[in-house]
Amino acid sequence: MHSLASAHESQGKGNSMTRSEIIDLFIVRATPVERRQLRQQLEQMSKQELEEAYEILQTRSKIQAKEEQILQIQAERAAERALNQHYIRQAREPQRLAEEKAQLEQDRKTFTEAARTLRSFAVNEANFNVIRQTLGAGFSVYQIQQMLAANGETLSPPTQAELDGWERRAIEEHNLRLRSADIPTLRKLAREAGARGPATPALDETQRVRAAERNDGIAYPPLPEEFRVGGREEVLDASFIKKCSRETLRLLIKRYGSTQVTEALRTRVAGNSW
Repeated sequence: MHSLASAHESQGKGNSMTRSEIIDLFIVRATPVERRQLRQQLEQMSKQELEEAYEILQTRSKIQAKEEQILQIQAERAAERALNQHYIRQAREPQRLAEEKAQLEQDRKTFTEAARTLRSFAVNEANFNVIRQTLGAGFSVYQIQQMLAANGETLSPPTQAELDGWERRAIEEHNLRLRSADIPTLRKLAREAGARGPATPALDETQRVRAAERNDGIAYPPLPEEFRVGGREEVLDASFIKKCSRETLRLLIKRYGSTQVTEALRTRVAGNSW
């Protein structure tokens, strides 16, 4: 079968081509089963009709060649763009992986903080995956809280060990804040404690000892009713704690634990016994 190039080579021959040559150009383009019938049709055409048909064939060949050239250029440009995008993705891959890793670590921290703050679900991989699939990467504690409010049954509850651990940590953080607080802050806390209304019933001695043993996980001795300062015995009540020096306050917290000192500020007020 002749190619388009063969048709281009014949261009310009025009009327110099014989009827037989023109017919042959058409015949070679047809399928074997079509050639006999096509030859019969062409043989019935005049020389002028064959030449006009040949001119149309050449025009179509030129248009087809131009279209193929355009398609080739477009394909080459598309391949170049795809190759450039591939190189760009390869260059950014380490950065993308690092960003994904950092986001995953941040999401785990947020998840753990939300569990400790809300105390309504366990810290496990299944709960983490549910939250991340529901909220997407980069979620916040508030978003988790809203998700639970909408459908709290989606996460498994915390274990007793987790609840106990969160409670211990909350106490430790509270005690640390008290130990590092200055005198004005401590006195402000004492005033706020005194303004909360009637004190709760005083602990008996057994309750005092148990509370002391739970405080910070250290077996502190019970807070005494009196405390010696400068050779004098002072009543260890809320008034004394509010007015004592920074050094005395820190000594009380160190010796008896911040929980007992805070409790004394709340309960050992004038008119109350302990």
